[in-house]
Amino acid sequence: MANATADYGFVPYDSISGEIRTFEAAVLVAAGDLFVGDAVEFSGTGDSQGRASIDAAAAAAARICGVIVGFKASGPDGLATQYIASANAGTAIVVPTLSTTIFRVNGHGATGVALNDIGLSADHVAGSGDVLTGKSGFTLDLGEGATAPTANDLSWLIWGFDRRADNEFSTTVSTNTIDVDILVRCKESYWSTMSQGA
Repeated sequence: MANATADYGFVPYDSISGEIRTFEAAVLVAAGDLFVGDAVEFSGTGDSQGRASIDAAAAAAARICGVIVGFKASGPDGLATQYIASANAGTAIVVPTLSTTIFRVNGHGATGVALNDIGLSADHVAGSGDVLTGKSGFTLDLGEGATAPTANDLSWLIWGFDRRADNEFSTTVSTNTIDVDILVRCKESYWSTMSQGA
């Protein structure tokens, strides 16, 4: 049975250190819609409460600070907030892209990924999210976007595949599997380059 086509962004999966933490970030004026699962970067400013502001991380971003895992309600009318619409403000809950954190993401397009791609790097593709579910459309670029996986320093390191019974992948090392759930770590993380400033 083929894997389901499901673009849902990045999902915190595990941590080598044994814990996954979050932080609050401000969204002052989103350049585009922001969804749960979007990779984000600091925008270089903050809000009146002293929180850093974020926006969606572009493909090939070199300073990814985290992944959105939820939104904080601004009042009774915001309890059902699924996403932050373009040009709007809000508060996002973010899991930082620490070197110890592993995320799960779906592969982009029909190229697929093979076991011998583990250890290579890839960028993400910023797809459109779903305004009904609030889920991201971000995927991992497997060659149909701007850049195929390579040994060079792209944004995400392919760590492995999610070993679930419903996540089928070829056991032949060079055979690509489409729509497999991939485990990744962020290589181009803000937290690894903090000395460079905002």
